[in-house]
Amino acid sequence: MKPIVSGFLRMMDHQGIDPVRYIWVTATYDSNTSEKQEAHIQENSDILNYLGKKVKLEFTGKIRCVSCGRITKKSFNQGNCFTCFQTLAENDMCILRPDTCHFHLGTCREPDWGESHCFISHTVYLANSSAIKVGITKENPVSNRWVDQGAVQGIPLVEVTSRRDAGIIEKELSKVLSDRTTWQKMVAGDPEEVDLSERKKEFIRKIESLDLDLDYKISPQESPTTIRYPVQSYPLKIQSLAPDKNPVIEDVLTGIKGQYLLFESGVINIRAYGGYETILSAE
Repeated sequence: MKPIVSGFLRMMDHQGIDPVRYIWVTATYDSNTSEKQEAHIQENSDILNYLGKKVKLEFTGKIRCVSCGRITKKSFNQGNCFTCFQTLAENDMCILRPDTCHFHLGTCREPDWGESHCFISHTVYLANSSAIKVGITKENPVSNRWVDQGAVQGIPLVEVTSRRDAGIIEKELSKVLSDRTTWQKMVAGDPEEVDLSERKKEFIRKIESLDLDLDYKISPQESPTTIRYPVQSYPLKIQSLAPDKNPVIEDVLTGIKGQYLLFESGVINIRAYGGYETILSAE
């Protein structure tokens, strides 16, 4: 096989929704030394060029923190070293549970980061990934978030001015609706189509019935967005390929969905291996 690109993994970039076009993204560094250093992000090959072909994804065993660039023996929260995991606001528990935002208490790990990332417009949405779910995002367009989740349909519900407000609404809706994607179902095929227009009306009424003491704006979008992924076939066996145990994946690439590469023998979540050094080769 011919080596295509090497570097430290980042999430795949993507463009469009019919179908989604995926770009392989890696980072390089000026020095091989282990200290903190700046990453140089490179958008490389259009990964769709290798769809239906045998590819090899080799993990060298080296990891560099996606935040500070230091070499780390173990990855925390999708590519951070332990220090960055413990100190950066983007790794705090409130990112996973935005309704627990504690900025107003004066305890944010990085107040400047919090102001620029959490006090901007956020959207509460419905998406159909493994099934219908509720979620929040600051992405614009919102479809960027849906693609990363592998959703085939999505529709915005309301817009708010902070991550905390979005999280409060999401928490209330999650009492009657899942806020998670079951990845095993998502990579096994497309879910049953959902009438998101009608479900939006239902959950807008639910939001309006709640005494939340926060401002929101109902999204004007009435029809759902439909997303099509470059998938030739889904894996016969749904298993996660773990490079920590088997550092070389060599198989036919049959599709890409969300941040997952689909192979005949299983799948791998590229997002989970941010900061891992890899060599991508193809026939």
